[in-house]
Amino acid sequence: MFDIAPSLAVEGDDRTPLLPVRHPNQDLFICDVLDAIPKDDMASMEHPVFSLSTKPDNRMRRYEHNGNIIEIIPSGKGLATIHDKDILIYCISQLVAKMNHGEQPGRTLRLQAYDMLVATNRQTSGAGYRLLTDALTRLRGTTSNARKLVMP
Repeated sequence: MFDIAPSLAVEGDDRTPLLPVRHPNQDLFICDVLDAIPKDDMASMEHPVFSLSTKPDNRMRRYEHNGNIIEIIPSGKGLATIHDKDILIYCISQLVAKMNHGEQPGRTLRLQAYDMLVATNRQTSGAGYRLLTDALTRLRGTTSNARKLVMP
């Protein structure tokens, strides 16, 4: 199917498939993001909660399995995207860091936007802050309803 192995670079092509490291010094970050990644998250792979689209996805999703129903309802700006998930993971890592320091996390999580942008390797320009605002709106607005199907 391929003339060359996909992992090999094409001669003269110095591009990399990875995003550039925009912030090499991440001293401000308390907890390693990799410590907070939900492991064995097969359920969200089988029934995607996050959109893979880069454009607003306003479709409601409904999944049924063994009499259980879950509905994923997007916000006005669309369903939370897979790119928004790293912000969620960052927030989880901050809560884990608090618990590791013996603190009880509260219902409100206060963060510095700049620290979040740096830790998630996002732009710290005005556009980066606007994209962060949109991502937080999608995350806040995406809701789920889970219930058991009742048979008459």
